[in-house]
Amino acid sequence: MKVQKMTLIAVIMAMAIVVSVLESFIPSFFIPGIRLGLANIFILLLLYEFGILEALLVNLGRVFITSLVRGTIFQMGFFMSITGAMLSMLVMWLLVLLFKKLTPIAVSVVGALFHIFGQFLIGFIFLETPYILYYAPILMAISVGTGIIVGIVVILIRKTKVIENLKTKYQM
Repeated sequence: MKVQKMTLIAVIMAMAIVVSVLESFIPSFFIPGIRLGLANIFILLLLYEFGILEALLVNLGRVFITSLVRGTIFQMGFFMSITGAMLSMLVMWLLVLLFKKLTPIAVSVVGALFHIFGQFLIGFIFLETPYILYYAPILMAISVGTGIIVGIVVILIRKTKVIENLKTKYQM
């Protein structure tokens, strides 16, 4: 990997970590633990502009470093985050790979829903109760909304061609 590409990926990871940490300070009001998932802008952007390996590297780095900063490493929230992040990224990658005509909005919404699915899976394992499913409708509705926002932002960033221009300039 060229130095310029590593540098760009590192900058994108830093932005994803900062957004993720800042997002944790937004109050969730009546829905405990809810987060907007705005750091997924960077993951989806990487899937479109580079591929699965770069997105995987940034996603894993973001989850681990954010958990370290917040002091939640290897707690239930960490496992929920890592499972949701990996499952949603895998599904989004398959959608980008197999369905070229899907918009980033559609890919993001499906990814957000699979993120919630991964979190519920870990919730079942840790809490051993089906009652967390009562939480599902509100989380799914919020996931669709934030998935739309993330998809729109990715479209707007891609329209600027900033990453495409950097890739061309530095022959990445």
